[in-house]
Amino acid sequence: MNFVDSQLFTWIVLPLLIFIARVVDVSIGTLRIVFIARGERLVAPILGFLEILIWLLAIGQIFKHLNNIGCYLAYAGGFAMGNYIGMVIEHKLAIGVQVIRIIIKSNAEKLIESLVARGFGVTIVDGEGAAGPVKIIF
Repeated sequence: MNFVDSQLFTWIVLPLLIFIARVVDVSIGTLRIVFIARGERLVAPILGFLEILIWLLAIGQIFKHLNNIGCYLAYAGGFAMGNYIGMVIEHKLAIGVQVIRIIIKSNAEKLIESLVARGFGVTIVDGEGAAGPVKIIF
């Protein structure tokens, strides 16, 4: 009997490999979606290729071991963890940028100082509103 046919491989190693594969492919999928939203026409398809290649390997093992509940649990757990890890990676890389626009009529200095003190990038533009001059803070 070889290692691949052993109980250790069937019930521990294989589910662990499936779990890791799902974490990686779902994390890549999360990043791929961010790159699509940003219009990255080269990076998104490469990530999509890797994502599906890993997914095919994982699902292939599921179909080879249909009687192994550990593989099912690892697959679902890897999906959930992959979503979390993908969000953490995206946050650390700051790929998806959020912009907030604030239009204020008076005393913008306190707000600007407060935002800068908390580490936010701030851009100020003078504008003209229906009721007079305003500051537009990005």
